[in-house]
Amino acid sequence: MRREFLLNILFLLGINLLIKPLYIFGIDLKVQNTLGTQTYGLFAALFSLSYILQIINDAGLQQFNNQSISQDRSLIRDQYPRLLGLKFWLAIIYLLATVLFALAIGYGWNVLPLVIHIALNQVLLSWILFQRSNISGLGFYRKDSILSVLDKLLMLAICGILLYHPDLHSRFTLSWFIWAQTASFGLTLVVGRVFLRGHALRIARTFSWTTLRPLVIKSLPFALAVLLMSAYTRMDTLLLERLLPDGDHEAGIYYMAYRLLDAANNMALLFAGLLLPMLSQLLAKKEDVQPLVVLGTRLLLAGSLVASVAVSRFAEPIIHGLYDSAPEEAVSALRILIWSFVPVSMMYVFGTLLTAGSRLGLMNKVLGITVVINLILLWVLIPQQGAVGAALATLVTQCFVAGSMVMLAFRVMPVRVDRKEVIPIVLFVGLMMGSMLLPTVDRFSWLVQFGLYLLAGFGLAAILGLLPARNFLHLIRSRARA
Repeated sequence: MRREFLLNILFLLGINLLIKPLYIFGIDLKVQNTLGTQTYGLFAALFSLSYILQIINDAGLQQFNNQSISQDRSLIRDQYPRLLGLKFWLAIIYLLATVLFALAIGYGWNVLPLVIHIALNQVLLSWILFQRSNISGLGFYRKDSILSVLDKLLMLAICGILLYHPDLHSRFTLSWFIWAQTASFGLTLVVGRVFLRGHALRIARTFSWTTLRPLVIKSLPFALAVLLMSAYTRMDTLLLERLLPDGDHEAGIYYMAYRLLDAANNMALLFAGLLLPMLSQLLAKKEDVQPLVVLGTRLLLAGSLVASVAVSRFAEPIIHGLYDSAPEEAVSALRILIWSFVPVSMMYVFGTLLTAGSRLGLMNKVLGITVVINLILLWVLIPQQGAVGAALATLVTQCFVAGSMVMLAFRVMPVRVDRKEVIPIVLFVGLMMGSMLLPTVDRFSWLVQFGLYLLAGFGLAAILGLLPARNFLHLIRSRARA
């Protein structure tokens, strides 16, 4: 299983490092520069609104389905049509709830068409994730990896024409961007269904609450976990837009920093997507999960800490290099916000382990406390410090939840603290934090220094054994010979 994880994460990271950075910095960032901070800030707030209510649309079905199919693949023929029928009705309820929530928090009727369209895109994305939960649950990790980037690849093609064609660029609107997402999600959904062809899957023509009720009850703990995580990860942008007089502008400034954290988090999320079915399978067979957990921790800690130190150190040239017009507030927000990448990465390892082990009751208690802490911090800090206050609230919240999940996992799951594993980790963290004190070299450009910083950080991680470089090289050679 450890070899399979390394092989698949190589493939997964390869295609995602090729496609997603191109989308984030070539399309998404270009959209903000084209539309302006204020318009994009409104979109970011509306997206957060739709994301928070995504729990209604998903109801925890994706994680429940992934875990159950991973443990018993024969369930898919019976479970797929029933869950798909349920998701259809959940989507209708979700769309109505999104509209009502938008009106309740003060959005006018003029904004509702945007709210509904963004919510419809979330419905399509939810159906894609449901398909992916079946595909990865069946062990088709390469196909799942392809689907993880296909919508972004399509967005590169569609928005690339709209944004970079000289006759279309000047007419580009937010509506065009949202419609491009709709087309990309729709085509990805079709491809996902093609990948599941041959498994005798069908769509349920009738809706029977009696047959669905047991599945809904089983998925409720997953649903609550999704709701709580959505609340504390997406409330920042929405509250920035709602609490401040110039909220849409401030939300746009915050997203200048958040975009880099989001890009980094997308990479870490890939590990969680692979870890969940693999850990579920190991736990179902009562096999040792320690090697896989240690490997995931090493890889994510090394990657997240190196990236956080480098981005924080060079936050000013990064922000001013990416955006046509960026205030110093965006730089300050990035210096704080990027450190959230480290606890988020640890959450993806130990939160995934707890999910695979069906310890959702304990997880949800921690997540509930986290939401309260996050709301209090945002409510206090945003009026005082705007985007910087939101960044600080996010960092404190993520550190709390990650620390709680790590302690909880060691208490209730079959993992243990190995002193031989801890010593190189502590040494690596100490050296990387100490490197923040090193002076910059003026004769080199910041971009060269940034690249060298990353290389040195990953080199140090490899020397200390956090990156299994020998294993990666062995896998590459074995695949090349195959």
